Amino acid sequence: MSNRNHLYDCWLGFENLLNPPLKEEYMKYCKNIYIRGSNDIVLAAMNELKLAIKKIFNIEADIYRRRPEAPYVLVGRLEDVANKGHVLQSGLKAEGFCIENIAEDGNDAILIIGKDGNGVLYGVFDFIRSICCGKTIEAALKVDFPRNSLRIIDHWDNIDGKIERGYAGESILYRDNAIVKDKSRVRDYARLLASIGINGIVVNNVNVHKEETKFVTEDYLPEIRGLSNVFSEFGIKIYLSINFAAPIEVGNLPTADPLDPLVKKWWADTVETIYDYIEDFGGFLVKADSEFRPGPYTYGRNHADGANMLGEVLKPYGGVVIWRCFVYNCIVDWRDRSMDRAMASYDNFKPLDGKFMDNVILQVKNGPVDFQVREPVSPLFGAMEQTNMMVEFQITVTVNPAVTLQERRQKGYNLLQKSSKRSKKCFEANWSELSGYTKNCDEVPAVGLG
Repeated sequence: MSNRNHLYDCWLGFENLLNPPLKEEYMKYCKNIYIRGSNDIVLAAMNELKLAIKKIFNIEADIYRRRPEAPYVLVGRLEDVANKGHVLQSGLKAEGFCIENIAEDGNDAILIIGKDGNGVLYGVFDFIRSICCGKTIEAALKVDFPRNSLRIIDHWDNIDGKIERGYAGESILYRDNAIVKDKSRVRDYARLLASIGINGIVVNNVNVHKEETKFVTEDYLPEIRGLSNVFSEFGIKIYLSINFAAPIEVGNLPTADPLDPLVKKWWADTVETIYDYIEDFGGFLVKADSEFRPGPYTYGRNHADGANMLGEVLKPYGGVVIWRCFVYNCIVDWRDRSMDRAMASYDNFKPLDGKFMDNVILQVKNGPVDFQVREPVSPLFGAMEQTNMMVEFQITVTVNPAVTLQERRQKGYNLLQKSSKRSKKCFEANWSELSGYTKNCDEVPAVGLG
């Protein structure tokens, strides 16, 4: 992007290393990169290391396929280096990596070795981060791995370019009712996600509209494959939000009953087609029987019936079903104190504990209501001991550097002028509390709260 500002690259801008002794310590190794293997993600890791060395040290690293006769940084997967006589830390786990400093045949080397391609990439980014943070080489050495196997960003993007609950501009994935042709910005985004360990992305809104319902068909799969290729380079799988009623809306079936054999066959054929286009497809995200979204209860079935039907057709390919637990009566009168809104998800899902397939994961919002400023932990956590679960947080920020904190305060206060005295008093108290933490900072990002 020609018009991007200095914030665009986030931490990947790579500041120059100012500590001269430390600079010399790293440069001794970083002049030479020894790469093992030809995995696409490993190649991406090598390119990231080469770019960082160029930006940090202002040198062009030489790339070697054979061990150089000088100190070097080795980049590769465990399977590609295991027979090279390196003394590796034991116990590398999936997506894990080790960074070691060894002497081999008179040459010093830094080894960045991953259990797999993702591990190599995460190891390289960790090594770069250590340099940027001014760590010594000794302090940069480690063995590490992700504690959670799925680390997914869920985009609520629509194909028209709008983003539901989006407060910081329009989609970078879609424009004018189509997937963007120029994917350079998407690639920059994929780099950023990989640099912080994200390994999955849902590319469309959980509230699936008419056009996005067709994403599971060959009308869109060739273009979605183009998106997937960009993310795959950085070890990120793509997932699709689906419309549970797709068998009716795009499959011309009379029903979407998850126990109907024709419905199951339609989904099985659909999944086969998706994997023909996208070999490393992650799976489906499903919002069903919530806020007027179609679901299995229409047919007298339950959430386990719906989720397991999809889980069964995805399982042969290693795909997963992420089934949202944000289920409640959205037309209930909030003044009716006989209804406990905060217990809705618990009441719907607790009786089904242990009835979901092992490739089905229940996605639970961090709180029991709906991303409130303050709310307790969802009662589902700890309640479903026999079911796979994952937590969902909302991340949505709007930043306008030209708007000061005082201007944001005033704008918010103006909006509340017609509100009750209690609301205004609460607003003033919250801003007073915030001011205690931001009195020395005139410009801070405003967090969008859905």
